[in-house]
Amino acid sequence: RASPDFHRASDGTLAPTGPSFSSASAALNIIWRPSPNYSSRAGYPVHMVVLHSCEGAYSGCWSYLTTSAAQASAHYVVNGDGSEISKLVYESNKAWHVAATYYCSNNNGTDCRWDGVGSNYFTVGIEHSGYASQTSWPTGQIASSAQLTCEISKRHDVPRDRNHIVSHARLQPYDRTDPGAGWPWTDYMNKVNTNCGTAGTTSIIVDNNNTLNDTLQAKFVDGSGWTNASSQPEYYGGGYNYAPTAAVSDPATFWFYLPAAATKTVDAWWTDYTNRSTTAPYIAYNAAGTEVGRVSVNQQINGGKWNQLGTFAFTAGWNKIQLSRWTTSGYYVVADAVQIR
Repeated sequence: RASPDFHRASDGTLAPTGPSFSSASAALNIIWRPSPNYSSRAGYPVHMVVLHSCEGAYSGCWSYLTTSAAQASAHYVVNGDGSEISKLVYESNKAWHVAATYYCSNNNGTDCRWDGVGSNYFTVGIEHSGYASQTSWPTGQIASSAQLTCEISKRHDVPRDRNHIVSHARLQPYDRTDPGAGWPWTDYMNKVNTNCGTAGTTSIIVDNNNTLNDTLQAKFVDGSGWTNASSQPEYYGGGYNYAPTAAVSDPATFWFYLPAAATKTVDAWWTDYTNRSTTAPYIAYNAAGTEVGRVSVNQQINGGKWNQLGTFAFTAGWNKIQLSRWTTSGYYVVADAVQIR
């Protein structure tokens, strides 16, 4: 059979000169559709992958981004079933996909050395046909996108974690929500790692900001006495919630779903300060609402990192970790994030 005519791109990948050939990975059908909307990376290395939703159909998405009128682009666009991917910009060049300056405070304190630098300088952007409002994403699209992200991470030594494979909303939170709350982050990251031959993760992270949670398995609910803030640095994800300690039943609740009963280790993240409680009470419940463990922690220290609370036996269904306000008065408790692993 005839072989397609490839040329070697400056980013090390193979780019087809014709309209419908496979990429260097035989499993991905990548079509070269060049966009005029790109510029130099100015020496910055690729260090993150940013996931977007097109807010429309595949053909309209890639065709618009290949016009000069768009003044925007992405490196790749993935169609609805994953059977085709359009490549618009070489990875060695800067695509115009994030209209935001990078600040590590939006990304869990990651890579603060690049604060003030345009996000596009060190990221690869992947658009996906669909909408940020949709509650689920096609299996084939997720699979192909995850394989693509794996290949990008291998080419550029991008760490395969949620601080380097991020949503558009993470870097541009003031006016973007894509790819949306329905994006299956845990499944996606597991597929990225599986494609790369590295250990996947079965951990679930529940952030106090539900726009960052995988709604199929994580949600946060606070009580009436809680306030959202982001003034204290080193918070996880999208800020944190705090409340004064008092003898009241008004917890912050981190819900997580398990398909089967399992013993899991629970970690908590908070921002520390001198006015925090030294006996902040975390209580674990199984899906039947039965308490399975509790621990008190000192939130005046060890902020800005995961702190192990303990290992507990949970049941199938929606389990929960609650941070109670009911402890010594005169302090504050901080509900930021929990990790189930």
